[in-house]
This record gives sequence, C-alpha cells and structure tokens, in this order.
Amino acid sequence: MKKYIYSLFAVLLATATMTSCTEEEGSVPGNDAQPNVVMYAYTAKKPYNEDNDVTLRLAFNNKVEAAYYLAEKASEKDAKLSSMGEEGYMDYVVSNGTKIADVASDADLTVTDMYGKYAITVVAVNGNKKAIAATEFTGLEWEDVVTGTYYFGVRTDVTGESSACTMQVCTTDNTLYRLKDVFGAGTAMKFQLMPDYVGKDADGTYTYFRIPAVETPFSYGSHGSVSVRDIGYWQGSEAWITANGYESGMYENYNCFFCIQYFVSAGNLGYDYEFFAPDAE
Repeated sequence: MKKYIYSLFAVLLATATMTSCTEEEGSVPGNDAQPNVVMYAYTAKKPYNEDNDVTLRLAFNNKVEAAYYLAEKASEKDAKLSSMGEEGYMDYVVSNGTKIADVASDADLTVTDMYGKYAITVVAVNGNKKAIAATEFTGLEWEDVVTGTYYFGVRTDVTGESSACTMQVCTTDNTLYRLKDVFGAGTAMKFQLMPDYVGKDADGTYTYFRIPAVETPFSYGSHGSVSVRDIGYWQGSEAWITANGYESGMYENYNCFFCIQYFVSAGNLGYDYEFFAPDAE
C-alpha cells in the first residue's frame, strides 16, 4: 500500500510539473495576449454625492494602449446593444466616450450626476483588439413630502438646537426617505421604513425605520467628524430596533422620532431621541 501511494504521488507530481511548465502567452504577468480591464465600483466620498455619483477604479493589463468610458441610461445602452451587437457597441464607446488619460497604471475616476438607472462601460484598446468592462449604478431621485423642523437633542453643543429641513421620499423606493439640509445646506440623513413593524402610542400609529450611518459636517474637538446612526447599527443587531425598545418611528402625519447615536472614530458621544415636526399647513 505504501509503495502504491508513493507511485501515485510520483505520477501526480510529474503531471503537475508538466502542466505548470507549459507557458502560454497571457498566463504570466507582463506577457498578456489581449488587452484587459477590470472595474471596481466604490461609494463616492465627499465632496461627491453618493446618491448620484460613483467612484470607479480601473485596472489595466500591459496590452492596453488606450481606454474610453461612457455613462448613459441603461435603457439606451440596451437599445444600442440590440442594434449594434457588442462589437459595434465597443466601437461606439471608443468614438463617443471619454478617453482615460493614463492606462499605464490603475486609474480612478468618479462619474457624476446620474439620476435613475445608468450603465457605465469601459473599453480597452490595442490596435483592433478590444476588451470591455461594465457596471450599473442607480442614482436616486427625490420628491418633496413636507417641510419642517428637526429638533436635536443628543449633542446640542455640537449641532445647535434645531434645523429647518425638507422631508423627501425616493421616487424609486417609497420606503426610503431623507431629511434634506438637516445638518446644513447640501447635507441629508436617510431613513428606511420597516413596513412590517408598526407601533402605537398616545400620539398615534407609527412605522419603524432604520437610520444608516451618515457623516455630518460637525466635528468634535480633536476627534474629527461626527457621524450618526440608529442603535441597531451601533450594536450590530436589528433586534435592538425591533425587539429591545430602541425603535425610531414615523407617524401618519409625518411627525417622526429618531432614536439616534452620535459617534466619532474614537467612540460613542451619546444617544437619545430627536424629533422632526412638519410645518403647520
């Protein structure tokens, strides 16, 4: 048995050796046969708007001589692909897209002002050889619901007492809301309704919602930027919202209460309730 195992191992080793020593163009870095591009998409950071902008990192191999990108409505791309085919569409991107300045190394670019469903396509070129990479991004669009006042309560030493703002709802997701300008002009805080979770108190019936982390323009001493989030995101479990009594809620008249935590990179700054009250009609 031991002799059989040794013999089998020798056969496998010989096979692996022959396979690994067979060199084909394109299998070794620096010896690629075709141009190639890989695309990675990231959330756009300030000063960009993550609702409508996306940051891309493009990795090119050493056969890429030039590259172009094009962002357009996904429906428009689909129509072109149907009529042109992929080869024809790649030619279209080269002719109508934006040339990427440097393809000798990884390239970062941010595509901005996309509202609705967009397709972003990159075509890498070497002579008549082409490679394509693509991704999709859905830019959020918002409609005003009601204007009102947000009343801070956790760290008024940082935020002030209150802020005039506008409640908006996402046009493509009627459970997604935001308070526009709540931390100042150009800022927003999103919150996502949980339609399956409804509560009731002396003020009426309310729907639970979640508050994902968002960085505010405020700072706290040497600790840097202040961010906010709900208790569930802080503690890493939705149960803190749905079962442990730390819910946030929206009433039918758009009054809201926010059970919210303020934090910096070093840790917790405190948590409590804050409120949004619509303007009287």
